[in-house]
Amino acid sequence: MQVPEVIVISKNKYEQLGFLLEDFCNQANTIWALFTTLAGQLVVQRGFVNSFDVLTINAIACSIFNSTAELAHIVGDKKFSSFLQEGINASMYYTCVDEDYLLVTLFDDRTLPGLVKVASVDFCAEAVRVLETE
Repeated sequence: MQVPEVIVISKNKYEQLGFLLEDFCNQANTIWALFTTLAGQLVVQRGFVNSFDVLTINAIACSIFNSTAELAHIVGDKKFSSFLQEGINASMYYTCVDEDYLLVTLFDDRTLPGLVKVASVDFCAEAVRVLETE
């Protein structure tokens, strides 16, 4: 079994990612959002309140996303890079930022899924830019 590598980012990148995630949450009108590694290392979060266990949600969300990646392989696709789970009162949107990172967000019926998807494209592009800078 291969142990996932721990990812270390600078304080400056952490702050930039935090600002980007805050902006994403405001643009998409989300309840909360996580920027995490695919291995489950939480990087930045926004919007959580005391009623949510952030680390448990992060671990489960990464497991769900990685499980769908295996489903993609089984059905002959390389990977599913994003997907939506819709509920009556709340929905979750998952999208791969790059090969190492994942954006997960929760939103309610006051937000359209398309708005979240469009805002996530902008977030992902900017997050990749931040991560690639020296």
